[in-house]
Amino acid sequence: MPRVGHVKHTQRGEKESDERMETKKLMATFAILMIALGIAGFAYAHWSEYLWLEGTVTTGELCLEWSFEYKVWPGNTKRDVTGEPFNVSDVGYEFVDEDEDGCYEGLIVWVYNAYPSLWIEGVLDVHNCGTIPAKLYDIKTGIKGEPEGWWETGIELETEFEGNPEQIDPCDSLYLYFYIHFTQDAPENAWLAFYMDLTFVNWNAPLD
Repeated sequence: MPRVGHVKHTQRGEKESDERMETKKLMATFAILMIALGIAGFAYAHWSEYLWLEGTVTTGELCLEWSFEYKVWPGNTKRDVTGEPFNVSDVGYEFVDEDEDGCYEGLIVWVYNAYPSLWIEGVLDVHNCGTIPAKLYDIKTGIKGEPEGWWETGIELETEFEGNPEQIDPCDSLYLYFYIHFTQDAPENAWLAFYMDLTFVNWNAPLD
């Protein structure tokens, strides 16, 4: 016969084993339940808030164009039949819209039938037709090609600015006044082509 103490020990061991089995069953059941809830789309309860942002950006336009006015002063005091100063010289000009944006970035000017003592004065209007301020970055003037029958004397040119070349606001202008005097030693039957190139940048651009 087994001893009494041995029987008690065996019963206690069986009870502990049963308890462990129940615990494992509970854990397995909980794990299966969590997996099932996850598959079904359930999770622990929580609150959420969703923020979003979208936007657009448009850039401005740097656009400048010419306008031009001039006046020819005769080099003598003769009058025509109407009493106005007699003059046989004149100035012509043509605007050029190279990129067809409605703004004239090109200006062609010609003086014909000039003679000694003739004065021509005018104003070049650089108008800001864009949406951001501009400033004058560089200006270059010179002679194109080889003059025919022309030398360094015979013509005097003076220029002056009105306005701020450092900041030309939209719808504002920079004015360049010029004065051309053909002196007494201007050559006869001569030909000369000239140019003036102006480069503008946005007003806050650093200059080299």
